[in-house]
Amino acid sequence: VPPIYVTGSVSLVHATFARFLDEEMPGNPVIPAALAAWNKVLAMHQHLMLLGYHRARAVDAGDFAVSVRFFGRLRTLAEAPGMTLHLRDGAPMTDALRKLFNYHPQLRTAVFTCEWSDGVRFDRAGTPWFEAVPVYRVKPMWRVLLNGKDISYLDGPATMVTPGDEIHIFPPGR
Repeated sequence: VPPIYVTGSVSLVHATFARFLDEEMPGNPVIPAALAAWNKVLAMHQHLMLLGYHRARAVDAGDFAVSVRFFGRLRTLAEAPGMTLHLRDGAPMTDALRKLFNYHPQLRTAVFTCEWSDGVRFDRAGTPWFEAVPVYRVKPMWRVLLNGKDISYLDGPATMVTPGDEIHIFPPGR
């Protein structure tokens, strides 16, 4: 499905709304203001829909498939026992987790705590700019396993994922 279907659907909603307004209130001077307001709302919805579209498409982009299994309350939050992600060759666990939590953002706060790290980036002129970067860490007692081994005992999030690997995420108490 091409992304134009997402933008096209929002355009159709906007055009239909404009037609309804014109049919119900022909020549009414309030129509341009109403359309301007709805244009802002629909533009925001279009942005969110495209973001979701690209996140969903990213799950299927890659060189090989990896199975991800959820346990405990994650199954309820994800409304599924697991899913399949596609990763590029040489991808670290960070890429797999990023794809997973971009697809299921409601799981991110259940599994991770967010800490902010400061950094500096330089623009083209060499001017330094302060930059706050979110750093996600697995909450205490949660376990992220790669082929049955806790990644904290391997190379952490830098652990490489290879074809045929399985990722299991367990909540505390399991």
